[in-house]
Amino acid sequence: MKKFLKVSDFREYKETMNIDFAFLCDYADATGKLNALGIGFDTIFAQQLPIRHPHFSLVLQLKASIVEAGTKKIQVNLIDADGKDLIPPVNGQFNIPRAENVPYNTGRFLLHFGNVEFKSYGEYSVRVVIEGLEMVSIFFRVSPPPQEQKQKLGPGQFLV
Repeated sequence: MKKFLKVSDFREYKETMNIDFAFLCDYADATGKLNALGIGFDTIFAQQLPIRHPHFSLVLQLKASIVEAGTKKIQVNLIDADGKDLIPPVNGQFNIPRAENVPYNTGRFLLHFGNVEFKSYGEYSVRVVIEGLEMVSIFFRVSPPPQEQKQKLGPGQFLV
């Protein structure tokens, strides 16, 4: 027998998508469970410029009501402090399946960046636009290494 949802089932979940989490990391994979390494870095130290960062990943998890479930258009921009794209915008689609007998379902999106060139020190961000709405911006910086701590880097920091 099919279970029908009551109006009260939807009080907690509005008819919009919500970001559960979004972060940058060294590497991520979502074959089954989500696995990520080097989660949440915010600084790339570079001894000289320009530098090429070998690899990093964007991880995004969303929750959507049954009304919002389905195929979504997504655009990801990697931009500098002036709003200029470092690489061409990445456009695509992903699907949040319509769940049975629950008021929401979860969708995940992973994007791998490889060999990205950073020409200057400063602030950068990864911007995620879904269905024309900017859902999240993740900021990070490229900086010269601290002189006294070239060998001892803190959490979320690594030397390229």
